[in-house]
Amino acid sequence: MSKKTAELSASLLAVKGMAAPAADMPGRAGPATAVAPSQAPVEAASRSPSAASVPVAAEDSVSEVAAAPGEGNLTPLNFRISATFRREFKTYAARHDLKLNELLRLSFEAYRIQRGD
Repeated sequence: MSKKTAELSASLLAVKGMAAPAADMPGRAGPATAVAPSQAPVEAASRSPSAASVPVAAEDSVSEVAAAPGEGNLTPLNFRISATFRREFKTYAARHDLKLNELLRLSFEAYRIQRGD
């Protein structure tokens, strides 16, 4: 017996950013609003790939540090650290009931005060 391969049609192919929930899927409760699939590629295309490499003014950095935890406009901060430091940092945050970003913000504020900045 030979195996038949299924014919593929355009409607079966997945395209990144074009996913949509099934029509009978219940919506999420809460303040978040869903983006229509027809808008997703436009938003993704409008973002500049070099936007992450644009330097931020010093005033912007200070205002983000001074912002209270839980306020919006959070941006990822990516860098590599040693496994030992990571473990110590996470352990300290957990022992003192802090989120990792809160501990980083508090540490940076303390460092700036110590340096007189």
